[in-house]
Amino acid sequence: MTISLLRRSALAATTLVLAGAAFSGVASAAPAHAAMPKAAASACHVSGLGGDYICEYGEAWLTYPAGNRQVFVIGTDFAVWTRWQYAGGSWSEWTSFGGKLRSAVRVDGNKTWTPTISAVGDDGNRWYRHRLSSGSWTNWQS
Repeated sequence: MTISLLRRSALAATTLVLAGAAFSGVASAAPAHAAMPKAAASACHVSGLGGDYICEYGEAWLTYPAGNRQVFVIGTDFAVWTRWQYAGGSWSEWTSFGGKLRSAVRVDGNKTWTPTISAVGDDGNRWYRHRLSSGSWTNWQS
């Protein structure tokens, strides 16, 4: 699927513009708990959680040791979007991890407290974000 097949998102203004298509050390351009972009043609819906993503990239799910879960998708703006489950079972709002990606999100370290996610960026390189023991995530790193 190419970007020309997708409608521009209403949140295109929040999409990260990356000089030279690199995103080393980039923080999300979207505020925490931002609304996920609206559906575009050929977008899929995250069942039960709202939000739409590019179908060909699918959903990546992470299960933490306590049993709560987190989902990662590539939104219609080509950024990583995530939503996580709290201990009581309720879910966070969609939050953008930013980036400009062209592959599915891969989760490494499932069932640990410090997993890593990765995806291929516009520059063709694989980029990573690591979850720290504090619960926060690093910026994108190559």
